Amino acid sequence: MKQLIGVTGGIASGKSNVCNVIRSLGYKVIDLDEITHNLYKKGNSIYNAILDTFGLDYLDNNLEIDRLKLGKYIFQNEKAKEKLNSITHPLILAKMKEEIDNLNERIIFLDIPLLFEAKLEYLCDKIICVYLEESLQVKRLMERDHIDYDYAMLKIHSQMDLNIKKDKADYVIHSKGSLDETEALVKTIINEIEGE
Repeated sequence: MKQLIGVTGGIASGKSNVCNVIRSLGYKVIDLDEITHNLYKKGNSIYNAILDTFGLDYLDNNLEIDRLKLGKYIFQNEKAKEKLNSITHPLILAKMKEEIDNLNERIIFLDIPLLFEAKLEYLCDKIICVYLEESLQVKRLMERDHIDYDYAMLKIHSQMDLNIKKDKADYVIHSKGSLDETEALVKTIINEIEGE
């Protein structure tokens, strides 16, 4: 029987590092962002649905979805965000389930940034939250995305508070330390999961 382990966190909280460690240990990680990115490409299901719903205003010069422009609009418009989610979530979920079904591993990790926001807890046997204090999260996000403080805070606060996610999770990885420290925490958690 497959065990599905959700990995979640906040934007710029160190979740990608944790998932890279999990992969380096030989486990399969299904990346929901990667699935989403592919479905946004020209001719795929989300691409077509966005054109039908939002029109041509959100295409770039290559006729691909301008995700930065669409993202800025969505962050400031709750109704548009709900509409986009109602279109994209079923398509993304169907693709993720297809990928799970195609794997034979006993333990599969699901990299789902908005796991709690999208109410996908039911998919997971256990959930790992990658946690970081907001002050460090803002700093990392500003450096990573080359954005100002206000936009960084807007992006962070568009997600569920990391303290709430931490309380809802089965395991917490505090990612403020070095990569070696993060790797040690990941190994400890995986050993526990493997022992169940």
